[in-house]
Amino acid sequence: VASHWYPSDLIDRAKVHSVLDWHHSNLRSGSVGLLMRTTFGPVLSGIPLDHEAIQEAEKKLAKALSMIEDYWLKDGNFLVGRSQPSIADLCLVSDLLELVLLND
Repeated sequence: VASHWYPSDLIDRAKVHSVLDWHHSNLRSGSVGLLMRTTFGPVLSGIPLDHEAIQEAEKKLAKALSMIEDYWLKDGNFLVGRSQPSIADLCLVSDLLELVLLND
């Protein structure tokens, strides 16, 4: 496995870990919250739409997307200013692609 996926340099590795830690409480929380409240909950289990919860998930998602653009990607094409992707990029892109599929 190429080292750019999980850097051997401890500072670079810590940056990747920072993204992974941030991901679960921010992007994942907003994207999964939105998917569960708009698609999976109503379709799979008949849970009625909760518009207040949907708005809350949308706000959390918007804040997370801004953070990705303004902070995590500010110094490069990949997260934390890297020139190649890491496992952090893979984790975040999976949540983003779920949202793209939801829109289709």
